[in-house]
Amino acid sequence: MQKQIEELEKEYFVILQQILKKNIKELEKGFNSKENIKPDYSNLGYKENDVEKGAERVLQSIISKNTDWSVNSAPISSDLLFETKNAMINIDAKTYKEMHQEQNKINVGANQISYGQHMPMVSRARKKEMAPTRYTWKCALRQFYRHQVYGKIPCLTFFVKFVYDDNTKLLKKVELVNVPNGELESIYKNIFARGKHPLIPGKPVRDIRVVISTFEIPKLTQNWKRKEQIYP
Repeated sequence: MQKQIEELEKEYFVILQQILKKNIKELEKGFNSKENIKPDYSNLGYKENDVEKGAERVLQSIISKNTDWSVNSAPISSDLLFETKNAMINIDAKTYKEMHQEQNKINVGANQISYGQHMPMVSRARKKEMAPTRYTWKCALRQFYRHQVYGKIPCLTFFVKFVYDDNTKLLKKVELVNVPNGELESIYKNIFARGKHPLIPGKPVRDIRVVISTFEIPKLTQNWKRKEQIYP
């Protein structure tokens, strides 16, 4: 079963890779199109992370036009969720200023991966005499879905990283990353690092970073990597 999941991850990674490369001009034009009307929204409480919303729309358009995948409306999912006869495909857009990008990490939320069903975490003690506080990371996505039409199908999770210029806000780089399905946790072990937000006692862990180098080289299949630069 584990090898079958990784074979599906490879299959859909290659499909997404080909789609994005084939439509890279449209991807670049769509991402940069926000600058055409920037004076009309820049004084309306615009935030840098709002760039992701536009990136999501561009991805949705390109993927929908180049596949026969159906959009799924499940409330707990990544930014984009598609269904096919053999997989539920979660795709999330991540945007970074060029000077703030993390080459080897992606900050993820619980509704963006199926990896880490019950991952214990320990904070650093604030004072020498204090014991460290224990927390638990728990992803929200299922490893498998019980589809009423297609039966039991796995959850696949992909991230498209958009890196843009700090000053011009124009696109500088695009990467495609696949994070393994949680069923492969016994293969790739701990792929995590601390997330952006502080850990609060008694509260769920809001986010966590995945370390790409811990899973970039597939262990069950060959002739691909889980990270690929799409642009330039």
